[in-house]
Amino acid sequence: APPLAEGKWINSEPLTLQGLRGRVTYLEFWTYSCYNCVNTLPTVKSFDKRFRDKGLTVIGIQSPEFEREKLMENINAGVKKLEINYPVVTDNEMKSWNAYGVNAWPTIVIVDKAGLIRYRHVGEGHYDMQEKVIRTLLAELGTKAAAVANSGDDEFNGEKVVKTEAEWKPLLTPEAYHVLREEGTERAFTGEYDNNKATGDYHCAACHLKLFSSKTKFDSGTGWPSFYQPINAKNIAEKVDKAFGAVRTEIECARCGSHLGHVFDDGPKPTGLRYCMNSVALKFEASN
Repeated sequence: APPLAEGKWINSEPLTLQGLRGRVTYLEFWTYSCYNCVNTLPTVKSFDKRFRDKGLTVIGIQSPEFEREKLMENINAGVKKLEINYPVVTDNEMKSWNAYGVNAWPTIVIVDKAGLIRYRHVGEGHYDMQEKVIRTLLAELGTKAAAVANSGDDEFNGEKVVKTEAEWKPLLTPEAYHVLREEGTERAFTGEYDNNKATGDYHCAACHLKLFSSKTKFDSGTGWPSFYQPINAKNIAEKVDKAFGAVRTEIECARCGSHLGHVFDDGPKPTGLRYCMNSVALKFEASN
């Protein structure tokens, strides 16, 4: 999961996801005057009360919709009025909001003990499912999570991430699920990263394995982000694709098997290859 952006903390000293490794983290992107957000609070506060001492950390990420929601006196008053006792951090510049690809209030993200996103939900409801996910992740006792964490994101070490489609679906946006798990393709020139010129790395949007670097990205003119080589050949897998009456080489994430795009032999030197990826299948993380 992306690190949390800096902000002002209420009810806690500053926390980091790295420092919370070994605990399950429940993130709610909310704002204190959002009607739907307020409706979630009885359940969220219940999760905090019942599971905090069992290894759950609840964090409210105060993401303002209006200018008044950026003022600390208003935020403090809102937190006090709503009787919130778990940690809350401000996200006035929407950096965490953008890093997690959030686009609506409230959005729930549950991160496991290894720091991997295991559940995502937009809106109210689905509380029984959220509790089931919390209990499941707490019961892992760190074994499965540690195995994934120790595998690292830089190089695939053979430790596969295996989930049912029912498990994948709540973790991904509908657009991402269609591409990553149903081998769909986003329309040309619509993706977030086609014209991205920032320096950093591109990870699998499903399991966070590092796939490509901005150093090998080039403008192919095709409308999809293109690279002439992956960060590590071990991190991708090739598969023959005979759909649409043509034979192409499909590229998948080696760790979770998610569809990323295709590779063609019309790229620039030194490889002559063009890894044509779907933006929605990637998660870009800028270099510090």
